[in-house]
Amino acid sequence: MNKRDIDDQLKVLSFDMDEEIDDRNERRGYRKVSARRAHPPMDTSHAIILAAMIIVGGIWGGKLVYDYIQEQRLKAALNEAAIYMERSFREATLQSKQAHAEMQQRMAAAERLRQQREAQVQANRQAELARVQQEQRYSSDACKFWWNQYRVNPSERNAQKKKESCDLP
Repeated sequence: MNKRDIDDQLKVLSFDMDEEIDDRNERRGYRKVSARRAHPPMDTSHAIILAAMIIVGGIWGGKLVYDYIQEQRLKAALNEAAIYMERSFREATLQSKQAHAEMQQRMAAAERLRQQREAQVQANRQAELARVQQEQRYSSDACKFWWNQYRVNPSERNAQKKKESCDLP
């Protein structure tokens, strides 16, 4: 058979789908479905009760979903507050440590300044005491005598006596 013969046969061939379905059903012994339903219709009272149950279930489910969402929002807010408080606590601790270190530095600087002032006052007292003692030695009668003796007669003996009586280095 060549291709042209097959094409001619297919063009002549016609299908009636309804006929084919009916033929198949007859071969199988299939009966047509009656107009009767598979389940009897529901009573109105049962339908109302079922509708009420669906509505109540939907409302209750919606409330559960709403409560769950609110709970999640509350948890998120509490977590955010906890994170904020923890961050604030860390910052406050850090600031406290910095302030404490700064205060320690200030106290150490003040202590050094106080010690320097005390050392300066002590040095001034010692210098004043040394000056007063020197004045007392220079104003003593023995120092004045040997000083004048040395000026009048600069000898080795007078220099030695002036040095001893005036405590010169």
